[in-house]
Order: sequence, then C-alpha cells, then structure tokens
Amino acid sequence: MSLLGQQAVAQTVEYMSADEALSLEHQTRYQRLRRFVESYRIFPAPQFFDYTVPAANMPANFRHDIPVLRIVFPESTFFDTGSAEVLPSAYPIIAAMAKMLDGDVPDVNVFVAGHTDSRGGEDYNHNLSVARAKAVTAALVGSRTRSYTIWSIGFGESLPIYPNTDDQNMAYNRRVEFLVGARPEAVSYWLQQQYDLVCQTSDPMAKLRCMLELKKVRHVYEAEQEGPRQPVVLALPKQNRVASQGARVAVTPTAPKRMTIQLNEKRLRVGSIEH
Repeated sequence: MSLLGQQAVAQTVEYMSADEALSLEHQTRYQRLRRFVESYRIFPAPQFFDYTVPAANMPANFRHDIPVLRIVFPESTFFDTGSAEVLPSAYPIIAAMAKMLDGDVPDVNVFVAGHTDSRGGEDYNHNLSVARAKAVTAALVGSRTRSYTIWSIGFGESLPIYPNTDDQNMAYNRRVEFLVGARPEAVSYWLQQQYDLVCQTSDPMAKLRCMLELKKVRHVYEAEQEGPRQPVVLALPKQNRVASQGARVAVTPTAPKRMTIQLNEKRLRVGSIEH
C-alpha cells in the first residue's frame, strides 16, 4: 500500500474514550463469566447485578464513571454450617471466576465479601464471615494463572437482603459475593452504600424491625488486600554470606494493605414504616 493509502486508513481509525473502554471491559467480563458458568455446569447459577459509580465519587485524577459487577452465590455452595472450609462443590465456581479474571485487564480489582444470617452472636458471625471470605480468596489465588488484586472482607449479619424472619430468608442472607471493578475506589464506594439493598419485604413492620436491628450492629469494616504484594529485599550481614554464592538477600513480603469500609448510615432509613 502506498504511503498516501496508509495515511487514509490511519485517518479512519477511531479510538475508544476511557469511558467506552471501561464499559466494554465490564460487558466482556460479564459475558466471559456467564460462558464459564455454563461450561462448568454451575448450579445454582449465580445472580448478576451491575452498577455504575459516578465519576464525581472517584479520585480527582480519575474522573470516570466506573461499572461494578456484583456476583452473588448462596453460602451453602461454599460452606457447611458454621464452617470456613471451602466445600468441593465450590471449586467449579472458583475455577470459573479464575478463568474469567485471568482474561481480564491487568488492573482489575476483585472483592470477596462474606455474609451471614443473624443466628449466633454478632462477633461470631463477623469473624465467621471474615474467615470465609479469606478462605474463598485463598482458593481463588491458588486457581489463577496471573496476578491481579484481590480484597477480602466480611460483613457478618450487618447486611441482610431480607429480614431474618424464616429459614428461607436466612438462607438468602448467607451468601458469598464477588465484586469486580476497574478501580478499588469504585468498589469501596459501592460497598459503603449497601443499605439500599437491605431488609427487602412487602411487610412494613418486618422491614422496620429489620432496619432497627441494623442500627445496633457494627458499621465499620476492614477489607484486606491479598495480592499482588511487592517484596522487600533485605541484605544479609557480610558474615552470613557464602563467598562462593555471592551476596545473598532475604526476601520478605510487605504487610497486606487494608481499606476501611464505613457503611453509609444515612441510607439506613427507619423513620417510619413507610420506608
């Protein structure tokens, strides 16, 4: 092709904006996971929800709308009652998640969130949800083939989708959620707004009681980053070096990063039975 022809072709190339690229990443992420869920024959299939965090809520140096994909699995698929040991039935799910994320962009961020019902004490439920989130995260780390950032967090009994009034509702409230987005700030912001989702019921009195119960439990949580981590290289003293092998170094991983998630209590409306 002549130089003039090459220039004409180049002029027809249209580049995506940052917002278009983020939207495309989100759509292909969802499509990949749906495909892997079907190929691994995962049942029951997860629930998928997508949200958009407005640019105004993002850091000043990254003012873009960020899509967040939320994937919800029932707790019984992952764990026996009162246990944080991952069941064999969960490994197809973890394999599907790993395959989906292995094909994602390098800066993708994944949050694994654990939730319980209200049976048992609050501290017990919180600690159990944290242990379960960490167990799922460890299994995901062991299944992936490339490095990306994974956060784990446990919310205990503090975010029931439905009032804990019967066995069916409590079964829905016991769940493992994966939240995926291009920036950790976007997922963090979404996590802080979760009171919009809680206590869903057509019974106004049951909703009011559920909301009032949530006033009594903790509202501040901590997410922990599981990877990637940068090693710190420490030189060993000269007397500990072996001359034939040259200077040795000790490699120590840095402490995991942590992020505080404070639930937005302004969204916990309990003023009347109309809410």
